[in-house]
Amino acid sequence: MGMFSKRQRTVVPATVLGMLAEYGRAVVDARRAGRPVTDPRFDWSNFLGPVHMAMFNSDKEAMIGELNDAAINATDRDLATVGAYRILAEFSDSLDDRRYLKLYDASLDYMRSLGLSSGHLTGHEAGRWVDTHGDLQSSFDGIFEVAVPSPAEAPSAKPIGPGKTRRLALTGPLPDGNAFYAEHRTEGGYIVFLEGPWSVEDPKRVREDQTRMGVSDSLPDLLRALGERLGTPPYWVDEDLEPYFPRRRA
Repeated sequence: MGMFSKRQRTVVPATVLGMLAEYGRAVVDARRAGRPVTDPRFDWSNFLGPVHMAMFNSDKEAMIGELNDAAINATDRDLATVGAYRILAEFSDSLDDRRYLKLYDASLDYMRSLGLSSGHLTGHEAGRWVDTHGDLQSSFDGIFEVAVPSPAEAPSAKPIGPGKTRRLALTGPLPDGNAFYAEHRTEGGYIVFLEGPWSVEDPKRVREDQTRMGVSDSLPDLLRALGERLGTPPYWVDEDLEPYFPRRRA
């Protein structure tokens, strides 16, 4: 007969229960990329829609129980837990069922263990974490404050010739990550510009001058300003920029 009885199997489609871990992986991958889940296996008509119709028309308690039991007994329990949690959260992210809350909290713990930042969370998820842990910066992101070298103590930086540029930071792997560059203007001074994909649909990389940062008189001044703006080190950092981040991750 398997894990579920006939009555139970009529609440959540068996195909959904069997794909919880795969859905969880799609959710995590989408969070990392900063986009919605685009895998057609998990679109509304094939995946979430039938489950939500069951939520409206069937025994909600039994449905939560099925998803919870399937996640607990899955070979890849962590990802299946994320999948089960997100299915329920898509229906209502404020359910107060204790089984849902256990899936919810375990999913947030798992996403944190993977190195996702609080910026990858939904607003409701961030609120849940604060409610249960007190804050985001230290407990989820593991961020702490550090001293930045004063101008008098600033280390020397490799020079950038007039008209030349240097990549200083990447927010993620290329070709999708945004890149921050320093440019030594021929007329004097240093500016920062961003290079990244135009959009999800059009991946061509384009330049955008960071005019709000203004023009720096020296390269150390630019490094200090960029470190302050980014706050914490991103995916990759040039060694000259590395000392100028006022916050670090544990």
